Amino acid sequence: MLDYNSLTYKNDIGAGGLQDVYALVVFGKNHKGTYVDIGCRHPVLHNNTFLLEKYGWRGFAVDLEYYTPEWKKYRPNSIYKNVDAFSINYKNQFEKMEIESPIDFLSIDLEGMVDRCNMLKQVFESGYEFKTITIEHDAYCTGESEKKPQREFLTDKGYTLVRKCEFIEDFWINPKYINEDQYQVLIQDNSGDIEIHPWKFLKSVEYDWTHFYDKVDLDSIGELL
Repeated sequence: MLDYNSLTYKNDIGAGGLQDVYALVVFGKNHKGTYVDIGCRHPVLHNNTFLLEKYGWRGFAVDLEYYTPEWKKYRPNSIYKNVDAFSINYKNQFEKMEIESPIDFLSIDLEGMVDRCNMLKQVFESGYEFKTITIEHDAYCTGESEKKPQREFLTDKGYTLVRKCEFIEDFWINPKYINEDQYQVLIQDNSGDIEIHPWKFLKSVEYDWTHFYDKVDLDSIGELL
């Protein structure tokens, strides 16, 4: 599944861009955190929080696509809703789940033009803070329409851009709660002409992330491999 030594990354289990691994690097294996996964899709395949739940995290996931049977089968401990993410009152949802602020990890992966930035603002209207955020902007096809307002909004809120990617997705931390030594290995400025995938970047700084997958029981999801 993961071949670190040969730089071959063939992995459908968990986050396609190592978003889950980035959160685990920041918080460590012993932290049982909280997450919000907006635009979560399938509960296992290319999912940004599947791996986190294996380490005892809990949280809320929402997607417009119908994955209810899969979530019940593979993620029975998660709260998943098959609705329009914009229809959620996030403050009420978090309070109902007894999730306190700050939430450890926010993932936003919607597909509509400027939807991600609008969703970011709506979630912040809950009054909750977040320790880490991964948010897609797809600047390779949307230009500055998503990326610029996202960055302006989060910078104004005091967040620090750790993985600056000019192509697809940024990773942020809240310096009120996260120290630099927790994310130093993740600092990347991908402003060149070619996107450098996170797995390739971490390889270049000699960081082997594959140990985070030790918690995954492949036999339990064998039909997905």
